[in-house]
Amino acid sequence: MDVLQGIARSVREVQLLLLLVTVLFYFVARDAIASSAVWFLTLLIFGVVVLTSPLVPQLQRRPRLRLSLETVAMVLFITALIVQAGRSAAPLSHLYLLPVVTAALVLGRRNTGLLLLVILVARLLVSVLVHGIDGLSLAHLIALFAELAPTLLVAFLTSALASNLDQATRTIRGLADLDDLTGLNNLRSFSKLAEREYSLAEQDGAPCALLMIDLEQLEQINDRFGHEAGDRALCAVAASIRRATRSGDLCARYGGDEFVVLLPRCGREAGEVVANRIRHDVYSGTQDFDYAMRRLTVSIGVAAAPGDGRELRMLFRKAVRSLRKEKQARQSRGSGVTALPTGLTP
Repeated sequence: MDVLQGIARSVREVQLLLLLVTVLFYFVARDAIASSAVWFLTLLIFGVVVLTSPLVPQLQRRPRLRLSLETVAMVLFITALIVQAGRSAAPLSHLYLLPVVTAALVLGRRNTGLLLLVILVARLLVSVLVHGIDGLSLAHLIALFAELAPTLLVAFLTSALASNLDQATRTIRGLADLDDLTGLNNLRSFSKLAEREYSLAEQDGAPCALLMIDLEQLEQINDRFGHEAGDRALCAVAASIRRATRSGDLCARYGGDEFVVLLPRCGREAGEVVANRIRHDVYSGTQDFDYAMRRLTVSIGVAAAPGDGRELRMLFRKAVRSLRKEKQARQSRGSGVTALPTGLTP
């Protein structure tokens, strides 16, 4: 949204520049212009559109619609001036590049193609108005195509470039939101998405569960088997979390050996079910550390709204306390990384 609004401001500056260029063109070619009054009336109407369109509330909330309407307005404005300029209008045809580039950068290939179709139809009508039926002759059509060919080429190249840039931007944004090691959301993206999901659930009066997950004895794994082994253990836990949760659940690496999962529209009972599913999935797999098959274990704290709090930060605190209790209980039992006889499979 902010990007589109920034582009809309830039387009407005281009429109003001377009007005200035057409005023200068009038003084250069006024002898060929059919009516000075109509010329400046056209400029006045377009100027009013440029100045008032940002003030319309509906367009303020929908910048893409505003850009679409403004590109069409630019095409109509340029076409009206071409009609007035008659046989001296060739330089004005290059002004079509302004709305075409705008459409190619913002509105996508399909809308750019529609805009090019509008330009082509408009130029055919102008050709008929200026030259009569001869405006549809083969010679005039070839001349018209030669006149618009640069615009078509620029539209194609700009659309292709914009599409590639958009794809690259999406990829970069996606990578910026993911943890490099596990592929889960990082804490920054989780915090943003979790606030939104929690607010939606709260508005609907739906429950929400939060899981805090801790991989047991990661430090010992790193010290004894190396950090590569620790990384594999973290990835194994992340894979178990994915398998145990729904596609709409939010899963993230909280940092270090901890993970966090938000379960929208799930109460405490459902949260406990998912927690047990994660525990079982993690423990049921085995990891090969220095040719010894070992099991991993996790501790999980569960909190659920509204019973444990009506704010997300309160759920975090409750889940952390629940996690600490389970870790203490597990440590008292001596659980952690469990070694299996060599060659034993689950």
